Amino acid sequence: MIQYAIIVILLSLISCSSLLVYSKNDVGHPEVSVVANLFNVKNYFMNTGFLLDNFVLSIDAGQTNMVDGGLPETNGSNTFFAKGLLSSVLFPYYDALEFDINDPSISNNSGNDADTEGSLFEFPKLISGNWVLNVTQGNVTVFHSLFKLVTSDGLEKHFVELINFQNQNTSVILNPYSNTVINGYIDMNIDGQLFDSDLPIEIRLNKINTIALSMDNQSISDFFFNNQIRGIVDSFRNYEGAELLILDS
Repeated sequence: MIQYAIIVILLSLISCSSLLVYSKNDVGHPEVSVVANLFNVKNYFMNTGFLLDNFVLSIDAGQTNMVDGGLPETNGSNTFFAKGLLSSVLFPYYDALEFDINDPSISNNSGNDADTEGSLFEFPKLISGNWVLNVTQGNVTVFHSLFKLVTSDGLEKHFVELINFQNQNTSVILNPYSNTVINGYIDMNIDGQLFDSDLPIEIRLNKINTIALSMDNQSISDFFFNNQIRGIVDSFRNYEGAELLILDS
């Protein structure tokens, strides 16, 4: 009965809301709008979520020698695996010190002030999902994230996937006692369709306990209200496969 109820709920969600991602060839930034363009949400989300949950460290624990191309020796600071959850509330941006929500003069402004006025009446967006990260000898071999984004009024929902991470030239060095910053480029799918590619992204691990994602692109910044996407790390393994997080309270 429980499985049947879940299927009914998912099918009803599919029938109630579906979305189109306009082509990048259109004028201006790509946009997302509500149209009758269905895709298999149930299989897409469940299958990808299963892969993320069961992704494992790809480095062989015995592979510690220099390899072709001059890559450094595998060690605890350049080879690791992490995965976890994303959970964020994205608030519309406005400068609370400069703008008074109750000031009627705001409605008489134009330009950027008009954009600020619009943000005052937008609903926050809620994010929930998961991510995996695999770094081998200073290079990100896998970064993959899948999450749901829903407005707090429940009327708008998107499925967002970050794939095809490409490294910048800087080698990743883990600092478990401070911040580890990883820069690169990512492709973003929204509701099963490509929204944009080669987006600059910063992945910041904070003391291997939390993660923050930042994407430097105007259309993406607008979509996320210029907020970081934040989450937690629930597993962090070194190159030998040993768990570094203290799981017991």
